[in-house]
This record gives sequence, structure tokens and C-alpha cells, in this order.
Amino acid sequence: MDLTTIIGVAAAAGLVIAGFAGSQISASLLNMHGIVVVLGGTVVATLINTPLKYVSRAVSELSIIFREREEAHPERIIPVLVGLAEQARMRGLAALKETDPAVAGGFLNRAATAALEYNDYKFVREVLEQEINQSVDDMNEVANVYRTMGVMAPMFGLLGTLIGIIGVLKDLANPESVGPAMAVAITSAFYGIFFANMVCVPIAGKMRAKVWMEVRMKSMVLEGILEIMKGSVPLVVERRLQAYL
Repeated sequence: MDLTTIIGVAAAAGLVIAGFAGSQISASLLNMHGIVVVLGGTVVATLINTPLKYVSRAVSELSIIFREREEAHPERIIPVLVGLAEQARMRGLAALKETDPAVAGGFLNRAATAALEYNDYKFVREVLEQEINQSVDDMNEVANVYRTMGVMAPMFGLLGTLIGIIGVLKDLANPESVGPAMAVAITSAFYGIFFANMVCVPIAGKMRAKVWMEVRMKSMVLEGILEIMKGSVPLVVERRLQAYL
């Protein structure tokens, strides 16, 4: 589990609960008009703005912000690559057939397969770097779904407030209703700002961080495979990989 995400979510929930318990947040903040305008408008605008492929991936990839995967601990992959280098020194590149398909999300196995199939240092580097770059581009587009929502939510909050103010202006003849009606109208802005800064922006930021951690891990695996292809001794492979830490 990703402890920072878990702690952050728990702390946010604690702040809200403390706000209600201390009467700093009251039931007057509950405004279905604002919720529908902010959440509904943000979702609709995001669907219009983003291809379905990335919207569906944004939902399916959401769980990665709660999971701590291998990219968080690249040092665990170094012994695997050093062991492969030792085997390759004794048995040649055929030792790469025994790579664990679960290591580095399967990237180590794909890199080893490319090394065995092509046995061309330059071509293998180009192919695997292209795969890394493509995965980065795809995940950045997924994170952009949440960045887009983070930009749009406050705007729809403002829109909800303006709609509420228009309703207030239509009933100025009744002064007693102006205050409560304005309070309801302004809650739309609160929803938009809260949703953007407590949900969308943090999710996009965490996804971006995990993408670059994954890039570092894959780059380390690629460097290790290329060193093995060159016939480097295990000590050299280990020193080269430690630079990524």
C-alpha cells in the first residue's frame, strides 16, 4: 500500500469530521444544486474533452495511487540483473531465457526476449526506449484527465454560484431570503475548489510521480540488459545500475 496516499486520505477525512464536530462545517454546506452543477458539469466537460480510451484508463488506473509497486524499490531489481549477468558470463545470452516474467511488471522479460531475438545492441536499445517513451506518453494522458477535471471543477463551481446569485436577484423583494440564498449559492464555489484541490490535482500529481518512478526502473532494467549484451562483468553491471538509485 502507498502510505502517503492512505495517510492523506485519512487526514482529509479527519479534517472534515473535525469540522463537523466543531461546528466549523455545518449542514448548510449541503447543496444538491451545487453538487450537480460541479460534478455533473466537470464530468460532462471531461468526456467532451477526452477520448474514451483515456477516460476508461483513468478509471481503471486509479488504484495505482493506493498501491506501492516495484518502481518504488528499484534497488530490489539490481540483484536480479547482477544474477543474470553472472549466468550470462558462464552460459552466454541463453541465460536470459530464465528471466522471471513478474519482475519489473514484465519489462525485464520483454527486454531479455528482445536481446535474445535480435542480438543487436543498438536496435534493442531503440526498441525498448520507444516502449518506455510510449508508456510515459500514455500515462501522462491518463493523468491529464484528472488535471483537466482539476481545472474545470472550480469553473463550474463559479458557474453554480452565478446561477444561484441570479436566483437571489430575482427575489430581492424578500430581504430575509437573500442571506440564506447567497450562502447556498456560494457553496457551489466551495465544492468546485474542494473537488479540484483535494481530489483531482493530488491524483494527477501522484500518477505523474509514479510514472517517472516507473521510467527510472525500466531505464535501469534496460541498462542492465544492454550491459549483459556487451559482456560486462557482474561488478560493472552492479556499479552502473547503482547510479539509478
